[in-house]
Amino acid sequence: MIKFNFKICFTIFAMIFLTGCTSTLTTQQLDVGVAQKESFTKVVSEVEKDDSSHDEMWYWLNLARMYQVQKEYQKSIDAFNKAEAILDEYENRASISLRNIGSGLGSTFFSKGAETYYAKGYERTLMHTLNSLNYAMLGNFEGATVEMRRMEKRQEFWLKESEAKIIEAKDKKSELRGNPDTDSIPAGYSMTSLLQDDEVRNMVNNYQDAFSYSLSSIISKISKDNEYSEISKKRAIALSSNAEFLFGGIKPDDMVDVNIVILSGQAPSQKIEKLRVPFPYSGYLVLDLPSLTSPKKDVSSVQISTSNTQLNAIRLLRTDKMAYKTLKDEFPMELTKSLVRATSKAVTSKQMQDKTGGLGGLATMLVMDVTSSLMEGSYRNWEMLPNSGFLCKISVKRGERIFIRLGGREESVVIPENTKNGSLILVSFLTNNNIGIDNVQY
Repeated sequence: MIKFNFKICFTIFAMIFLTGCTSTLTTQQLDVGVAQKESFTKVVSEVEKDDSSHDEMWYWLNLARMYQVQKEYQKSIDAFNKAEAILDEYENRASISLRNIGSGLGSTFFSKGAETYYAKGYERTLMHTLNSLNYAMLGNFEGATVEMRRMEKRQEFWLKESEAKIIEAKDKKSELRGNPDTDSIPAGYSMTSLLQDDEVRNMVNNYQDAFSYSLSSIISKISKDNEYSEISKKRAIALSSNAEFLFGGIKPDDMVDVNIVILSGQAPSQKIEKLRVPFPYSGYLVLDLPSLTSPKKDVSSVQISTSNTQLNAIRLLRTDKMAYKTLKDEFPMELTKSLVRATSKAVTSKQMQDKTGGLGGLATMLVMDVTSSLMEGSYRNWEMLPNSGFLCKISVKRGERIFIRLGGREESVVIPENTKNGSLILVSFLTNNNIGIDNVQY
């Protein structure tokens, strides 16, 4: 019994170590902190002080977006680069590290929460899209165009990774007795209706959005890369016919083009949902399945107006829909992995019970449940990712004021008299009491 207890203690210690330290600022604290500009500034300061999560991609993505809202664009670029470096290491490494071995084993035998976050395909796309905006707001439209080209390169790896995951899921399914159905969504799963939504089912894929490609077309045209601008334009329209409205019309000679970018809300946060399901041989299993919260603090429409014009900005990004599409596409794989974890835990507990008696089996299951709970505390994603992206193009006279109405608020920007060709306006809506707005001329 002493030997057994030592093994339990060692297992707990090892898995806590591999899971990593809990961050000082929780998802809930982050949500509360964005409500006001004053509290948001304090939250950014707290996140900067958190040195326990520097090896986590979600940490740098969250910080990058917060810097962007505060108009600290170079800091945002640096934070995005830190996130990209973590992703690059994941994509490029030839051998696996001890920490990743531990996370892989934990994912198989203990908890979904043991998995290291490397962002989904749509998050990787939007990482480059938002970083491109940083360069643009600094007046570096060539750098912004380069960032959009990097976005497409990143998507190539996501496709290869997704194919490898499908193969892995098939291999893992062979480990399960009774050939369980992993294509159907289990009864009682909270995400069922969202995954079966017609808009989600009809999406082209889970990693490309019309907002990113429309913005790519606009930015690359400003940087005089007309060929790439046209390519991006065609891709945007292929993803959403609404994007076509951005590219029509001829600007009068006495006016300048103003492109308005609005980022609003917070995308769904990931969480783990426990679901008890019947299963042959063991009676029932408790599955730990990935799930998503609802988007937060979002707006559904944005109105743009001048002294003689009024129009609606075009909503070309719904991050929540992309998240649901990703979960739908990956669900058979996630269900398979969850079944493998649950059955592995049941087998381990039964083996210990046979060796040490009922108390040993109970203690083993308790250890695995405690370990799972500890790991789930660090199961996070890019919580500050905007949920909606709107675009609008309007021609105005120099010196004219543009009004932007969203979420019950009205903001305005005056286009300077010395504007040469046009202006790019960036609006970041977190809440009615926390709106960031900035513009750059070109």
